[in-house]
Amino acid sequence: MNPQWFTILLTATEPRDSLPMFDLARATFMQMLPHLISFIVLAFIFSKLLYKPVKNILQARAERIESDIKEAAENKTSATELKNLYDQKIKDIEVERNIILDEARKEAAARLNQILGDARAEAGDIRERANRDIIAEKERVRTEVYQAIVDISTDMAAKLVSATIDQQAQDRLFAEAIDELEATVFRPF
Repeated sequence: MNPQWFTILLTATEPRDSLPMFDLARATFMQMLPHLISFIVLAFIFSKLLYKPVKNILQARAERIESDIKEAAENKTSATELKNLYDQKIKDIEVERNIILDEARKEAAARLNQILGDARAEAGDIRERANRDIIAEKERVRTEVYQAIVDISTDMAAKLVSATIDQQAQDRLFAEAIDELEATVFRPF
């Protein structure tokens, strides 16, 4: 420490009866005056050079923060609207999916009914054809059996008649038998 300051401090702290306790001497004031002036000048220079730019920087920062907050609020509102829009679209898609599925089910049921109807119709046609075939086969078998009976009857009658009847009676009986057979051919059993 400077010895001059030390003596000033000692003299300033010594109680004097006539001087107040914190008596600033003229020399002390003169030493403080350049410091005070330099402080004021520096404060003025700093206020002009640094305060306004720092104030402007802080104000710009505050405005940027405020605009960021507004933008974030707008983004949040926009995001909420988009979310609601997407939720609505998802609901619409779900409804449309259900409609499409219902239509597909109805179409499949209609197609199934059509296929079953076609199968029933085809089965009926097959059954009808089979019945016609059975009737035709019955007629053919009946005709064959009838013809076989006629042949056997004719052979038996011919053997019987040839043994007992002459040629003229045989021809007459043969003609009567043919007439009777022709009449019975058209009668169903």
